[in-house]
Amino acid sequence: MKDLKLPNYKNIAVIGAGAVGGFYGAKLQNFGYKTTFQSGLMKSKKVKTLKIQSIWGDFTIPSTVVSEWDGKEKFDFIILSSKIISYDRDIRSFCDALDKIIHKTSVILVLQNGINIEEAMGKKYPTNPILGGLAFTCINRLRADTISHIDFGLIRMGALRKEDRKICQSTVRLFNEAGIQTEYLPNLRKGRYEKLLWNIPFNSLSVLFQSTTEKLVLHETTEVIARKLMKETLSIARSEKAGLPGHFIEVMIERTKKMKPYKTSMLLDFESGKEMEIEAILGEPLRIAQKNKVSSPYLEMMYYQLKHLQNNHPTLT
Repeated sequence: MKDLKLPNYKNIAVIGAGAVGGFYGAKLQNFGYKTTFQSGLMKSKKVKTLKIQSIWGDFTIPSTVVSEWDGKEKFDFIILSSKIISYDRDIRSFCDALDKIIHKTSVILVLQNGINIEEAMGKKYPTNPILGGLAFTCINRLRADTISHIDFGLIRMGALRKEDRKICQSTVRLFNEAGIQTEYLPNLRKGRYEKLLWNIPFNSLSVLFQSTTEKLVLHETTEVIARKLMKETLSIARSEKAGLPGHFIEVMIERTKKMKPYKTSMLLDFESGKEMEIEAILGEPLRIAQKNKVSSPYLEMMYYQLKHLQNNHPTLT
């Protein structure tokens, strides 16, 4: 991949610069790319500099922030990192934002949890390269101007369409040059299921039991439930011929045991009274399972339990 030329991205936009989008966007800016962050929080707090506390090294950058896009500038590379709460509503919102800043050769990187997002973007923007990024990382926002990266950090990146694989590979090289550990993903759909294999059990269980990931894998009862959810996720993936090896369950369990004690993004959202990524992480896989007639009783039960907790959260009612 070293023989590939770096892509000629003159400017970068981050739609939804939360903890993840803010961190990776900041890494790209620190490498020398002109980056604009879209964040209502950062704009409302009048953030002028973004502080990154990272296991890869701390740094601070001046930040250009907008709350909404005015359409005056078009961007070569657009990172889509807003959380998906409602598929239909949020995808319409993403497209409204993209319509203002995209040009005919803009590259879109979907750096989000869930599945079927790249496909939705591909239908809307059939001539633009659509990439998918899976972030295996522990990143939290401490304050509007401070992001903490405490563990891992790898991005696995793939292309939605075969014809865009070279663009994806050159972007992978760019990310690595910028100090972001990044691997090329030949099969994006399969990669999405690999990420769900961790996200489905540990995000949902962390909320249900108000627990860090460390406690979930060190207690036999919660580890058993996690394994049941993982097995169902494997079955859903295999129904789409995107099967993952069975030993991946052990890989995920062992990886989680080695993590520093970590509150998942879904738990942090629940604690702060924000809507959770239930539809992205559980709802869409459940709908795929129902469509393909895959039995998923643990996934279905977890989905409705989380919906109940969210619908009865005191700050959301």
